[in-house]
Amino acid sequence: MLASSVSFVDSIAREIALWAGVLLLLASGLSFYVGWNERKRAEVIAETPRKPIAEVRSPGVIRIRGEIIPQVGQDTFTSPIKGDESCVLSAWEINEQYDTPKTKSWERAAWGIKTVPFFLSDDGGEILVDIDDVVVGNNTDDVFTPETLLSADGVSVEGLQCEFEAFDIHLETDYDESPPSRVTEFLDDTDGLSVDPMTTPAGEYVVDASKRKYAEQTLAPGDTISILGYAQPRRDGVESTTHPEDLVLTRTNESTLYLSELPFDGVSTGGGGLVFGLLTGVLGAVLLAFRVVA
Repeated sequence: MLASSVSFVDSIAREIALWAGVLLLLASGLSFYVGWNERKRAEVIAETPRKPIAEVRSPGVIRIRGEIIPQVGQDTFTSPIKGDESCVLSAWEINEQYDTPKTKSWERAAWGIKTVPFFLSDDGGEILVDIDDVVVGNNTDDVFTPETLLSADGVSVEGLQCEFEAFDIHLETDYDESPPSRVTEFLDDTDGLSVDPMTTPAGEYVVDASKRKYAEQTLAPGDTISILGYAQPRRDGVESTTHPEDLVLTRTNESTLYLSELPFDGVSTGGGGLVFGLLTGVLGAVLLAFRVVA
């Protein structure tokens, strides 16, 4: 009887060690990913001194801060979730809570960027910012992209990170409650988003207490922002320019475009994430080794 009890306890301990080790290794990988990207950004910032826009004359990575000026003849728009008027950029996110017997956790269902071209201006010049609309949604193939981990207060997609002073929930609906018509129209008109009832991964409908939350932050003319990214000529085949107006900041393969309401001075160097990733990785490996040899 005693041997049987010891064997049972040992079996439970090894099972716990297995799953704890796997979870710790997963946490380690995610922490390393975030820390490494923060370190890369900090290195680019350190290598790219902030300069007046008037001094930006040739293609390359630049760091600037200025006021948003609408492009002449280019309409602004009303943001889809908050209803802010005269916007040039909306960063939005939709979260869903599945009410199941095993979990009530919130999950990102969709997020993205809606924008129109605008100029960034300081006392000496202005430069065009032109970012394509991006949707990562529940009808696309890449809902669980790792970029979602890179902006605690904003939205990250491939090649673009938008961070704000705050990124708050502005609307919450129950499962059987329709959002305002403005939001419904946005969902209907945006490719990659689904307005179908929320379902479990197995495809079964969940009705009881499932909910949706809608978060958004916007930028409008007159707002001051910082941008770190690659400036390229607005016309193909041009290798150098005379004025910053001949350049455009956009998402490119050469460099991620970082956009922030706050200055880039003092951003995280990623050290905390890397150290946490190392410690959790070592502990996870130890637990898995215990599972193998025990």
